[in-house]
Amino acid sequence: MDLKLSDLPPQFEKIALELGVEKVKLLFKEFGGTSVYFPTEKMIYKEARDREIISEYNGFNIRYLASKYNMSEGYVRYIIREKKTG
Repeated sequence: MDLKLSDLPPQFEKIALELGVEKVKLLFKEFGGTSVYFPTEKMIYKEARDREIISEYNGFNIRYLASKYNMSEGYVRYIIREKKTG
């Protein structure tokens, strides 16, 4: 069946413009009728960010890393502690 952009619910038009109608049809086929959670963009990069923090940590640069990654010094310490012991 030939589905057009104008056939889609309005909230999916932007997605269809980015991905194409065929890919949106696949999303409907896979997830239609269900609730799907999409994490924030910040969260999909969390593991990569944490790896960078660990690789840049030199034992003395907590304040610098906190500033660079826009987080508290305590949270940077937590990441370092968890990743090194985990």
